[in-house]
Amino acid sequence: MIVTDSYMAMVLPDGMAERISEFIAGKRNFPFISRDELVCMMYLYGKSGRVNENEIEEAGKLAERTAAQMGQDIDIYANSSAGKLDSEYIRSKYINRELQLAVEKKARGRIASDPAIISDCFAQHIAYYKQDYFFELYGPLKDSELTSDIRPALAGRMVMVCYNRKGAQDTGLSHPLIPVYVWFRDQTGAKP
Repeated sequence: MIVTDSYMAMVLPDGMAERISEFIAGKRNFPFISRDELVCMMYLYGKSGRVNENEIEEAGKLAERTAAQMGQDIDIYANSSAGKLDSEYIRSKYINRELQLAVEKKARGRIASDPAIISDCFAQHIAYYKQDYFFELYGPLKDSELTSDIRPALAGRMVMVCYNRKGAQDTGLSHPLIPVYVWFRDQTGAKP
């Protein structure tokens, strides 16, 4: 089932785990991503193996639902009172999520990589800055589309990216998947 074989991360900007941790600890205020920073969310479908023929449509539908939910979350923040984008309100929301994870006995220290927090973080910053955003789904990725160092992690998988820009041409990147490739290379410790 593709839903349970999925993963998400914020691959740009760098240092997000530290920023979120410092924000929760009260060492930073919201917004902790600046207006001009490029933000990239990555959704991986088939994290433990290739997406087979029967799962491609399922992954596509999951990607559509994910994009629609993110759009709704951004609209809620953009159209709500300013208090929902206040540092203390957001901090308390993140702390409550941290407590929920602790009660569920999830690994401590994972709050900064928790999908609920990361999604909220993206939606809050997009709404705060009133930015455009776009989603794009790729794959299943072919071996020939990947460098050898990241091929084991991405071959046969599907990847959706979301950026805080109007379209791919506005990212300043030669291809929207480049930050994902770099992130995977860094995660695996592969050398370029």
